[in-house]
Amino acid sequence: MCSKYGSTDVNEKIVETKKEERVSAENHLSELCRRRRWWRISQNLVYGLGHIYNDLCAAMWFSYMMLFFQAVLEMRAVVAGAMLLLGQVIDALATPAVGMLADRYGTKKNWHLTGSIIVTCSFPLLFVRCWGCIANETSTNVTWWMSSYYAVLIIFFQIGWAIVQISHLAMIPDISDDLQIRSELTSIRYMASVMSSLMVYLITWVVLRATNYSTFIGPTDDYKFRDVSLIISGIGIAAFTLFHILFKLRTTRDSKPNGHTVNNGTSSLVTENGESGRLVTKSRIIHFLQMPLLYQTSLLYVFSRLYWALSLVYVPLFLEERLSVNPSAGSELVASVPLVLYVSSFFFTLLLKSKINNCGNYMAYLIGSFLSLTSCLWIALAIDPDASIVQIYLVATLIGAGSSITLVSSLCITADLIGPHSHQGAAIYSIVTFADKLVTGIAVVAIENYKCDEVAGCPQYYRGVLTFACGGSAVLGIISLSFTKLTFRCKPTI
Repeated sequence: MCSKYGSTDVNEKIVETKKEERVSAENHLSELCRRRRWWRISQNLVYGLGHIYNDLCAAMWFSYMMLFFQAVLEMRAVVAGAMLLLGQVIDALATPAVGMLADRYGTKKNWHLTGSIIVTCSFPLLFVRCWGCIANETSTNVTWWMSSYYAVLIIFFQIGWAIVQISHLAMIPDISDDLQIRSELTSIRYMASVMSSLMVYLITWVVLRATNYSTFIGPTDDYKFRDVSLIISGIGIAAFTLFHILFKLRTTRDSKPNGHTVNNGTSSLVTENGESGRLVTKSRIIHFLQMPLLYQTSLLYVFSRLYWALSLVYVPLFLEERLSVNPSAGSELVASVPLVLYVSSFFFTLLLKSKINNCGNYMAYLIGSFLSLTSCLWIALAIDPDASIVQIYLVATLIGAGSSITLVSSLCITADLIGPHSHQGAAIYSIVTFADKLVTGIAVVAIENYKCDEVAGCPQYYRGVLTFACGGSAVLGIISLSFTKLTFRCKPTI
């Protein structure tokens, strides 16, 4: 009996020991899962730091580059427009080239670091008066030297910008195959872009208010743009430095020497069938290129982007033009009005995200186009040099709302066109993006080519640009929408 009870006690102790070990193992596993979840979340946030410098530069490039060239450097309008076109063309050409090279040579982080260094060495100099370029000096030699100097800087800046953009985007598939995690990374990237743009306008507003105050911007204000670019560069350098120190790129794809490719636990054998698969994919891309609907859908995005880009470029120039007639508002408007525009765009983007399923992509695009047209008509009829600042802020709110709604809805329409053929999505989006960059650059050159050499000849030229160029983009978007809607009903099965 005693031995029986003794063995029972021993068994109970063994069972209790196993329970304790199991509980300890579960706690350890839970702790590992918690740490892993925290590691993933923190790494996702660190990933967002990798594109902050690019976003800061892009906001400064579109909003203040033309203003700096024309008002501070006193560059001819057509030459300043040609500089923007040069940048857009270099960006359009560099993007696919960098994409192909980054997939074949080196790592994504090495490419990202290389691009960041190029941007650091070129971007701050874009907003610093060139060596030998004296204020109010208009000799032929100085004009040619100024144009050549900034053209070289723009080429290097746009190549570096494209390297950072493509390498940063290409990290997303390498980080995870989970669609939810990829969506989180994309959302973090977009939020970083929004915060970066808002930061540029806030810094510009503070610098314009804190430094020697002036009612309008002229050649003596070059140091203000220099200070803004240096502050932005400091923030950007700190961001990409933290990114490279803290971010650990853990790829999910590992190749084995036996010819198998492991992808998140699944394996596939690369055989001759892969070549036939590539041929099928190529034939389907060619089939997409033969579809009129592809180009009609591309026009929706191009015209929405054109409206947005022209607004960013010419709102500061319009405000500077207005200040030359009515200087009572002060030069800080060139920072505060774009800030309101971007906040409005961000707000309506969030609103549209939850409501777009209720109204549909086409109806959303139509609503956004009408808001854009309303802002253009308001500028034409009411925003004269004596208009109140409140009206200008309201128009900026409409511009932000209309541009954000048309941009988001046009991307959704493009996604509907691609449908289940996601493997052709990159090619289709590259076509659309290439056209957008070229059209924007050509439009700016055309607008600047018709500008009067003397301000007295066309005192409200940029008011007309915001009315007719931006309004024309909205009208063309509505026309393209009507054709796209009719063609989409008859979209062939691919």
